[in-house]
Amino acid sequence: MIAGVATVAVLLTGGRWVSHMHVGPLYIGDLLLCAAFLHAILSRLLSGKRPGLIYGPGVLVGLLLVVAGFRLLDVQGDVRTAARDAAPFAYAAIAYLSAGAYQRVSDRGRERTVRMIHGGLLLHLGWMVVATLAPEFVATLPQVGNTRVFEIRTDFDVAVLGVLTGLSILRIRRGRVWLHASVAIAALLTGLAQVNRAGLLSCAACVLVAVVFRAGRNGRLTPRAVFLGATAVLGVAVVLPLSPAGQRLLALNARPTSSSEIVENAQGTTRARLIAWDRVVTYTLDDPARSAIGVGFGPDFLQLSNGDLVIGRGIGVRSPHNYLVTCFARLGFVGLTVVVALLAGLLAIVFRTVRRGPPDELTSLCVLLVLSLLIAAMLGVILESPFGAAPFFWAAGILLAGDRSQRARLRQKPEQNTLVSSPQEVLV
Repeated sequence: MIAGVATVAVLLTGGRWVSHMHVGPLYIGDLLLCAAFLHAILSRLLSGKRPGLIYGPGVLVGLLLVVAGFRLLDVQGDVRTAARDAAPFAYAAIAYLSAGAYQRVSDRGRERTVRMIHGGLLLHLGWMVVATLAPEFVATLPQVGNTRVFEIRTDFDVAVLGVLTGLSILRIRRGRVWLHASVAIAALLTGLAQVNRAGLLSCAACVLVAVVFRAGRNGRLTPRAVFLGATAVLGVAVVLPLSPAGQRLLALNARPTSSSEIVENAQGTTRARLIAWDRVVTYTLDDPARSAIGVGFGPDFLQLSNGDLVIGRGIGVRSPHNYLVTCFARLGFVGLTVVVALLAGLLAIVFRTVRRGPPDELTSLCVLLVLSLLIAAMLGVILESPFGAAPFFWAAGILLAGDRSQRARLRQKPEQNTLVSSPQEVLV
């Protein structure tokens, strides 16, 4: 299987509460990742085979690690806090692990990789259903750190349900139609029962991409794709007002004079986040050094900018619920430029993959993971957390390496055609 898949499967299974399990100072995600890197290194050393041409995830991932490492060397405060702040950026190294393993593993290994992650997604759906239907039972379960077993983290967990929904839609064509359709419906309904707009947007994006994958053919927009896409959009439009998250999403367009509790809560949350983002950006721009390279790791920029006053001071919040704002505050324009370029490249790969038509199942899964987690990260604390950063960069590494290797093959084909045709031209 592809290296790191066990870590990704475990984190997708439990999300936040699983990531808080630890042995001493080491958390379960860190232990699994260390084991994955060690296994990959030893396998390469002991295999005795000469490695062929292996494409990495690209220079931007390396630049992000270099920028983060440079700022980590400049730590002057609490080292443990700084390491915790830097860890999500360090998880970008997982892209190198998955990129190399993706190109070395066989087709059977890729299928086993998908099966392991799919199993984790099904387990995630199982406990989410229990937590949604029996919250009183969840309240009796043991605590794990500052969370509890089966405690829902709505933005991340609903985004993961969106990935399972999309994957189940893609699997309907393989037979067992009712089984995969039932899983897709159960995952979608469980996600709609949660009160989170970011997760809902992630779910909708996964459903739309999965429908396009199923209906498209050779990169063309077929009438079937148009029909199914329109049906999906119509279905979302009908179901949206019935779900708690949909009501909060629609409340953003309500008139300010409306006195509905849902409208007030939804618009109040949006205003608070916009104010927090503005204060963090203004604080970072106030100093030329901060603008260039950020505050680094350790300082609580949310508190220093008073951005936490509108979100909630004293409750441990250290992120403004927007990955790009966090990157700008921590790493300045230098880091933000690298991150934006990396994310733009990933979105371009996603667009090209959707346009080309249905890819293999592993690529489809990685597209769903990257898209779902990235959307949620723009409105939540996803990529700043290990349970979101590890699966994201693992999937990103596969997409980046696959795209680079495919472009290399396309460049080689014209050269081969030229070599084949040249003798004929000489004979003529």
